[in-house]
Amino acid sequence: MQWAFALFPWCLAAFAIGWTLRAGARSRGAWILHGLAGANVAVFAFLSAAWAFTSPYLGYVGLFLFIAALAASYRRMRRRERNMFSRGEAGRVVFPALLFAGFAALNVLAFAARVPPEGGIELRFPLKSGAYYVLQGGDGFVANPFHVASGTPLALDLVKLNVLGNRATGIAPRALEAYAIFGDEVRSPCAGLVDRIRDGLADNPPARPDVANASGNHVVLRCADAAITLAHLLRGSIAVAAGQAVEPGQVLGKVGNSGNSMEPHLHIDAKANGVDKALLFDGRFLSAGDIFRD
Repeated sequence: MQWAFALFPWCLAAFAIGWTLRAGARSRGAWILHGLAGANVAVFAFLSAAWAFTSPYLGYVGLFLFIAALAASYRRMRRRERNMFSRGEAGRVVFPALLFAGFAALNVLAFAARVPPEGGIELRFPLKSGAYYVLQGGDGFVANPFHVASGTPLALDLVKLNVLGNRATGIAPRALEAYAIFGDEVRSPCAGLVDRIRDGLADNPPARPDVANASGNHVVLRCADAAITLAHLLRGSIAVAAGQAVEPGQVLGKVGNSGNSMEPHLHIDAKANGVDKALLFDGRFLSAGDIFRD
């Protein structure tokens, strides 16, 4: 599964580059259509694919290579014909048009996922020791598919980036300690009371989630009228008790890999009266692919 997530952005980027280089457009109109189709695939890969399995910085490499491919295809088209459309190309524009329309729609949804819903909750960021990447987050299925499917559509999954931009030393390491976020302190994002905790569940080996205990070891805080859940904590690390008052920045526990978790990460969500609420950190509504530095 981790390898699939790692390869997905590169497959999309490679398709966009290869599609553009092999388009073979003989007219300016056909080249524009092919270019727009490839550009939307490249933008979707950049915006919505999980680059943290290799490095988010490599997403810029993919964009640069696509632009170079686009320039090369334009030069080739210019040598062939300069009319807006050429005879015999009408039948070759159907698939590019469908490709353009499909990925343009996905990109609209990806951008829309970055718009915060009304009634968001302002919180303090719960981690404090580096650059953190939003593996899943945002308002919509394109940016946040697993949370939408599980009933927490505005939740976030956070991982930490190392100096190379990867969230681990490798794509699918077997040691929990190889993941940059493992063992990081989780801090209270608000002032409130500890509503409940769960501790004692084992931390799973990577890629072997405990589906029977979705949140794993976790802390639920009551902050004003919202219940804030911080999940997948390290066994034995929870430093607060039910009923205890907490202040913003107070240590609650450490990031682990307990519960329904493929690899170490922090899950956070908020609900008020049973309704999911958007999370705002320093006024930012985070979506998949965003990086928060603290």
